Amino acid sequence: MPSILDFELFIVILSSVLLIVGAKLWQDGNHLVKNGKTATAVVFRNNFKTYLEGGSGLYYPVVRFLTDKQEWITEELSVGYNPKKREGAKLRVIYDPENPTEVEIHSILQLRILPLLFIVAGVAGMGLSSLEYLGITDIVK
Repeated sequence: MPSILDFELFIVILSSVLLIVGAKLWQDGNHLVKNGKTATAVVFRNNFKTYLEGGSGLYYPVVRFLTDKQEWITEELSVGYNPKKREGAKLRVIYDPENPTEVEIHSILQLRILPLLFIVAGVAGMGLSSLEYLGITDIVK
């Protein structure tokens, strides 16, 4: 039977992971927003990756675009989707001109809002576990 301490430790670990992932996504997105170039990409294919035994997973679009230096880049995006993106669909992407394989969909949701949600959830979890540890709140009974 799990104890309250196990639950608090789980929340601290989960919150830490959310904070780290959120900070990394924020840093990467900020770098692309400040230094990136935009391009129109075409979804070349979708790579399906399973994460659960039941076959659940996400489709990771592989996009192809032309850089400002007239180089063709074909790269899998780091964020998966379900349902998959339609092959041949055009997407606006942002890439790092120093490393054009670092590419993301040019979206305020992906570059700013999603990382911020991870950070907020991590901070909230840390706060909740701190209040629980200090005995200020009694969420786990």
